[in-house]
Amino acid sequence: MRPGGPLASVVVLGFWLGAPAEAGAHRLDEYLQATRLSVTADRVDVEIDLTAGVAVAAPVTALIDTNRDGGISDAEGDAYAAEVLRSVVLSVDGQPVRVTPAEARFPQLRDMSLGVGTIRVRASAHVSAAGSGRHQVSYLNAHWPESSVYLVNALVPSDPRIQITGQRRDGRQHGLTVD
Repeated sequence: MRPGGPLASVVVLGFWLGAPAEAGAHRLDEYLQATRLSVTADRVDVEIDLTAGVAVAAPVTALIDTNRDGGISDAEGDAYAAEVLRSVVLSVDGQPVRVTPAEARFPQLRDMSLGVGTIRVRASAHVSAAGSGRHQVSYLNAHWPESSVYLVNALVPSDPRIQITGQRRDGRQHGLTVD
């Protein structure tokens, strides 16, 4: 029998079928915090999606459901969103800017306990309309660093006058500087 014939194909197929499947993309023991920044002439919008893995869901939900009734009230959600945003540092041209909450949406606690519920926090920072030329936006997320993994990215601006010419992230991706 020649190499690469039917027997070799059966052996390769058998080995492939017998190999363990890869785990899903969601990490079980980490708190994934994915941030997107959108830059306009007078505002920086911040969108943070937070997804707790199964192993860290209980401590995260305990931070949110402070009255332990198994649900997230508007007040509890607002308080947690404010805590997340207090952990965010945003600056434009080296000057800190205040990040104001715009919206927070929370999944059912059961979904969070399964590692599939994503919290969505939206906020904006109003900035003085900057003149033409180079400017720099810096962002840092320091929320719940014990078990978190971070992703951060700037979106393509919708205003053709604004161009992203560079993005620099720190190694953990909880910080980003955009030119």
